[in-house]
Amino acid sequence: MHDLVTFAIEEAKALEQGGVDGIIVENFNDYPYVIENNPRPTIISMSVIAYEVKMHVQIPVGINILFNDIENEIYIASAVGLDFVRIESFVDLLVSDSGILMPTSARVMRLKNEVPRGHQIAILADIQGKHTYAWPQRSLADSARDALSRGGADAVIITGESTGQPVRAETLKNLRTALPNARLIIGSGLTPDNAEILLEFADGAIVGTYFKKDGLVTNRVDPHRVQKLMSIVNRIRKEAL
Repeated sequence: MHDLVTFAIEEAKALEQGGVDGIIVENFNDYPYVIENNPRPTIISMSVIAYEVKMHVQIPVGINILFNDIENEIYIASAVGLDFVRIESFVDLLVSDSGILMPTSARVMRLKNEVPRGHQIAILADIQGKHTYAWPQRSLADSARDALSRGGADAVIITGESTGQPVRAETLKNLRTALPNARLIIGSGLTPDNAEILLEFADGAIVGTYFKKDGLVTNRVDPHRVQKLMSIVNRIRKEAL
């Protein structure tokens, strides 16, 4: 645990110093992923790591436990004072290489009402996210609308087809047109090359692959890449004011 905690803190500080707005603690290397009920050692480890990261940075910290382990996400977020959770399957039934992911919005909102600080935990909900497909198929706009209006999500996440693959600008544009007041977050593939185009239609982005050395998701965070992308993001923000 000492090595894992040290690694996580170093990565978190590199991201914070590079100017990001928040951090997600995620068990990315736990594949093949367990659906919903992760082993107890995973949950204990994630709790410790998330707490230590939260104590060492000044920006919001959230948690994502793959795959769709919503109960443990909410419990950990409540217990260690995290700011948000990311949920892969919120209002759709999804088929993945790990199995079937069931809709979870009803359970998530009831859990938020039951746990301490539940009302302070923001829900970021993926919409037909990467490495999954919805059954039965329906439009992204319908899924996003349900997640926000019926499910109660604070924001929806739109991804490319796989890790590191960008969202199509046309997809974001269509969603923005259909849901002009929604909080839309890009969930994969943001880079300095496409940031200006994609952020015209989105309110934020979750970035993993680009921030890593040489753009390889298995490498350590590269502070220079973080600073490069965030300088572009900050310029876009200023121009939008």
